[in-house]
Amino acid sequence: MSRYFQALACVCCLAPITVSWAAEPSLICFGNEPSWRLDLTDAGKARFSTPDASPVEYRGAGSTLRPRNETVWRGRAAGPGGGELVALLREGACSDGMSDTVHPYSVNVSLPDGRHYAGCCRVPERPVASATLQDSTWRLTRLPGFTLPAVHERNAVTVSFKGGRVHGFSGCNQFMGSYALEGERLVLGRLGGTMMACPEPAMSVESRFLKAFSGTLNVAVAANSMTLKPANGGEALKFERAPPPRLEGVQWEVTGYNNGRQAVVSPKTGTRLTLTFQDGRVSGSSGCNRFHGEFKVEGNALKIRPLATTRMACEDEMMTQERQFLQALESATTWAIVRGMLDVHRADGERVLTAHAAGE
Repeated sequence: MSRYFQALACVCCLAPITVSWAAEPSLICFGNEPSWRLDLTDAGKARFSTPDASPVEYRGAGSTLRPRNETVWRGRAAGPGGGELVALLREGACSDGMSDTVHPYSVNVSLPDGRHYAGCCRVPERPVASATLQDSTWRLTRLPGFTLPAVHERNAVTVSFKGGRVHGFSGCNQFMGSYALEGERLVLGRLGGTMMACPEPAMSVESRFLKAFSGTLNVAVAANSMTLKPANGGEALKFERAPPPRLEGVQWEVTGYNNGRQAVVSPKTGTRLTLTFQDGRVSGSSGCNRFHGEFKVEGNALKIRPLATTRMACEDEMMTQERQFLQALESATTWAIVRGMLDVHRADGERVLTAHAAGE
């Protein structure tokens, strides 16, 4: 037993201390140099782990010492040997020495082999359910060791999780891969992606992000923010929940449309194709005439009813473009907004059109 715990035992013998068997606090205790962790998140159980050894589980209980406002947790190893772990938890501000975070408990831990550790304890975040991660796009706000460029929809690093698959934009390229949630830990599989080259600082951002966004990460989600911190120690990636994509109330300027011959082409020079969705009505410019009609949206499903136009006559090429554009628009079945760009598809998967918000 360490001198610290011997001293505690002496004090307990000399001074009357009230022992309360109140509910054990749910805590995650940890320390650095060397790195270690003690999970006290399940009643009657403790789990001690270090990076270079298998975790050891203990079964025991905690008691609060009054008026010292301390909790002593004692338990024996569940496996062979059955040695005793003792953790003395003291409520009060504790600094981990690695960040500016102040934790609510300090701890001293004694292991059966005589090793002694001191550190801090934090209250665990609510266990991360898939629903807290899914159906949202998370936008990177902090990349350790790098100052991110001004956020713009088209250059923001983003991640999205759904059904065991993760995808996003890493600064230059699109990436995708697999993931699993194990309690408060996010375990990422190997990521793949496109292989474009981009000017700086995009490539540096991408390289640093992909290196950090790998392996096993401790995940915490609170309201509209998410923190991912390496399980083996290190600085955290921070994200904010991006606003939900907005189809309506935006004037979209078309950058490409399906010409009906399995090709997406740009509008002809000197012409402008636009569309706006609002309150069940879609309208815009088809290059020569104005058009309008009804639409219906359910999630990412989109249905556009037959469109009507004004009756101006223009050059043949402009009229051909107009006809192709309106036919493509009426074939739409799904919509999405990817990096600020509107991307519309039809039932067979062919792209209908792409567009960006006017003025961008």
